[in-house]
Amino acid sequence: MTRPSWRGWARDLVGLRRTRFDLVDAVRAASCAGGTVLIGWWAGDVSAGLIASIGAFTALYGGRRPYRFRARQLAAVALAFAAVVTLGAWSEFSVWASVPVVAVIAVAATALCQVVDTGPPGAYLFVLACATASGIPGATTEPWRLGMLVLAGGALSWCAHMIGIVAGPRRPEKAAVAAGVAAVARLLAADGQDYPAARDRAARAMHSCWVVLVGQQAPVARPDGTLVRLRAIALEAHGALADAVRARDAGRAVDPAAAGRVRALATEVDHPPAVPRHLDPADVPLGGPGVAAAARALLAAGSPWRVVLLRVGVAALVVGTGAALVGLDRAYWAVACAVLVLCQGLGPAGTLERAALRLLGTWIGLLLAAAILAAQPAGVGLALTIAVLQFGIQLLMPLNYGLGVVLVTPIALTIGSGGHPADLGGLLLARGVDTAVGCAVGVLVFLLIAPQAAVPDPAARVREALRDVGRVLPHLVDGSTGSPAARAARRDLNQRVLALADAHRGDALPIVRTPDATAWWPALDAAQRLAHRTLAACWAMDAARGDGRAPGPEVPAARAEEIGDELADLAVATSGRRAAVPEDGGFLGPELSALERSLPPRSGADGPQARGCGP
Repeated sequence: MTRPSWRGWARDLVGLRRTRFDLVDAVRAASCAGGTVLIGWWAGDVSAGLIASIGAFTALYGGRRPYRFRARQLAAVALAFAAVVTLGAWSEFSVWASVPVVAVIAVAATALCQVVDTGPPGAYLFVLACATASGIPGATTEPWRLGMLVLAGGALSWCAHMIGIVAGPRRPEKAAVAAGVAAVARLLAADGQDYPAARDRAARAMHSCWVVLVGQQAPVARPDGTLVRLRAIALEAHGALADAVRARDAGRAVDPAAAGRVRALATEVDHPPAVPRHLDPADVPLGGPGVAAAARALLAAGSPWRVVLLRVGVAALVVGTGAALVGLDRAYWAVACAVLVLCQGLGPAGTLERAALRLLGTWIGLLLAAAILAAQPAGVGLALTIAVLQFGIQLLMPLNYGLGVVLVTPIALTIGSGGHPADLGGLLLARGVDTAVGCAVGVLVFLLIAPQAAVPDPAARVREALRDVGRVLPHLVDGSTGSPAARAARRDLNQRVLALADAHRGDALPIVRTPDATAWWPALDAAQRLAHRTLAACWAMDAARGDGRAPGPEVPAARAEEIGDELADLAVATSGRRAAVPEDGGFLGPELSALERSLPPRSGADGPQARGCGP
């Protein structure tokens, strides 16, 4: 891990990520985008096909979700696209109506996409769809027709997604389990400096696995069905992850038999064997907090997403109002770019990177757009052009966002102009100017509205982890690790582990004045070890219960009381005061002592006698 720097940020800006191309997603998105235009041409109304292609953006959502969950989510996405286009078209009668409508939809889409976890491209396309509709000439005369055309494009995308169920109704679940098992296998083979990163990747992969196997499933699973069998495989893989953590903390080598068993699990995923015992709901982790809990967390006091929503709303209003005052013809491009820069809740480095890549990618893409639009594609050629561009976007975007934007620009201009712009030069100039305005306003709003809120406070992350360890601890005393309260506490602690890993990666650049986050990296590592060790103890009790053994208390009541006091002392110590954590060999003793030693001093805390400040 290296200290954040402008040079490193610039390297990331032009670097290519390691990724696996998903040709199925690319082909599906391309077929839906081009298919709507082709159907419109066949029906004798290409403009209707182009409007329907807005609904075809539905194909960009829902990937890798279980099919039942995907069907519901995509139906909601398609209806949302139709609704925002209808609202945008209705508000076209006045720019002073369209500006607040686009702003409200920007805030609502940002919040809902975060709560229901739609994943990329998130709220951006909803804002673009609404704003585009508000710029269609004569849209106010028949907004319902535009909405129905968009809904038709969404229905086509829904069908394209769901047709994959023919090849296997549980393929997404099997893919998630296979990814989790593979990550655990790599953890068991890791050693030395590779271990922490492999542990974090395995924990994240298993969390994603349980989201798919539990969080995105019906409450009741068919006994001995494929889903239950896959859960059994995931339980065994997660148990191996917990055993590896316990062995590592105890200074022992990983059991070679365990590594061999995990490798064997990988061969069972495609055809999972029968479950040797009945799995109760208490046997499997919770897949996630759920929509209601996610919404409460999003709007809770202190949530950084409240600031994100405020930024999105302010940026949309500022850009829309400014564009209306100066008479920009296509102000919705600027609004969409500003929302895009802000809607993902990135930190300083991520926000600046997103703005820079959007601006550079758009300006380069204008050259490609000029060549395509000068050729004036029509009919089948227009449909193929849109399909090829969409296919390229799906392949390039995971590699580098800027490369994807190079193709996003010509496809947006081609759809918006129908391939035949009346003033090509004016169109290209407007796109370049509006993009620059939107990106600049997005960055400016970020810097003016609580920029520090986007940077995770490492001290707060450590305190939250200590709090959640304390919530799990009583269940290790009475052996109730499978109870609903224990499963909820374990879920929250697992979420905290992922947050600690995210804070460790950091998003710091000298854009805002923040404490040196690198000083907290050792403490974040130590807090992760503490959380992993606590979760591993829960898995050990689960394994004993699954084997038919009555699990004894993992932690004696007296030791649990000591740990509670030490957790409280450490929570206070994150603000700079000394913590008195004894060096002992009891449960969590080494982890708590390591965390105490790793806490950085806080300037001004307790005067010259603060940790690390004395002689």
